[in-house]
Amino acid sequence: MEILRHLDDRTPWSSGSVATLGNFDGLHLGHQALVRGAVEDARRLGVPSVVLTFEPHPLKVLAPARAPKLLLSHKDKMALLQSFDVDVVVIQKFDAALASVPARDFVTRVLIERLAIKKIWVGRDLRFGQGRKGCVDDLLKWGCEDGFDVGIVDPILLGGVRISSSLVRRLVEEGRVDEAAPMLGRCHFVSGRVVTGQRRGRDLGFPTANISSRTEVLPLDGIYATLFQFGAKRYLSASSIGTNPTFGDGPRTVESFLLDFDGDLYGEPVKVSFVKRIRAEQKFASVDDLVAQMHRDVARARAIFDDSGLRAGGAG
Repeated sequence: MEILRHLDDRTPWSSGSVATLGNFDGLHLGHQALVRGAVEDARRLGVPSVVLTFEPHPLKVLAPARAPKLLLSHKDKMALLQSFDVDVVVIQKFDAALASVPARDFVTRVLIERLAIKKIWVGRDLRFGQGRKGCVDDLLKWGCEDGFDVGIVDPILLGGVRISSSLVRRLVEEGRVDEAAPMLGRCHFVSGRVVTGQRRGRDLGFPTANISSRTEVLPLDGIYATLFQFGAKRYLSASSIGTNPTFGDGPRTVESFLLDFDGDLYGEPVKVSFVKRIRAEQKFASVDDLVAQMHRDVARARAIFDDSGLRAGGAG
C-alpha cells in the first residue's frame, strides 16, 4: 500500500482511480463498506483504489474545543486500511486554506484533476467543502456533468441504532467495549510499547505488562478480559486501566496480566484488545484482599473467553 502525505506528492493518476474520502476514525462497519466498495470497483475497472483522509481531524481546525479523541492512532489506521487491500492512502493536511475551498472547486481540483476519479464512494450524510455546503446530491449532479459515478452507503444500523464514530467512542469510554465490538467488526484495541512500571504485580504473583499507549481513547477505568498481541502471537489476558488506588492514586496506567505466559516483554510493540469489562476499579482494604480479587478476576476472564470461544495462538 502506498502512503502519500499530500496530493501534491504525486503526479495525477493518468489511468484514473476509484476513491473514498473521510476521516475514518475507528474504521467501523460504515467506513469498511466505503473502503470495500472502492477496492472492489477499482479491481473491476483495473485502476488504483484510493482512500483520501485528512490530518489533523477537521474539528481540530474548525472547532478545537469539540475535537474528539481518536479511536485509532495514525499507524493503526494505516495498518487496518492495508488489511482491506487499499492501493493508495492520501493523508491530506487539513488546514484553514483547505476548509475554505468551495465544494465544487474541491471536486474539480482534487477529485477530478488530481485523483482522476472514475467513481467516488461516500456516505449518504456526507458534507464537504467550504461551510460544509457540499452534499451527496451535489456529487450526483457533478458526476453526471464530469463523467464520474457515485457510490452511496446508507447509514448502517445495528439493533436499530446508527453506527458512528461518536457512538463507538462513547461506548468505549463508558466501558461497554462488548457493545462497541459489533460496530467495529473487531474489539476496540489499544496499541503501544511495554514500559517499566512499579513492578508491584510481580511481587503479588501477577506480573503485568505496563503499556505506554499511543491510542487516545481508553476504556473506562476497570478490569477487562483482553487479548494481548505481540509479534505473531496472541495471548488471553486480564487488563487493568486506572490509578491503582489500593497503593494510593498514581498516574493512569494500562496493565495486562497474560494468562499462561512467562517472559520478558519490555520494549515490545503490543496491542491489547478489550473483550468485556469485568468490574470497576476499586480500593481494597489490604493487599491480601486485592490478591484474592485478582484471582477471581482471572477466573472471570477465563470464563468470558470460554463463553466467547476465544483462544490464544497466532494473531489473526
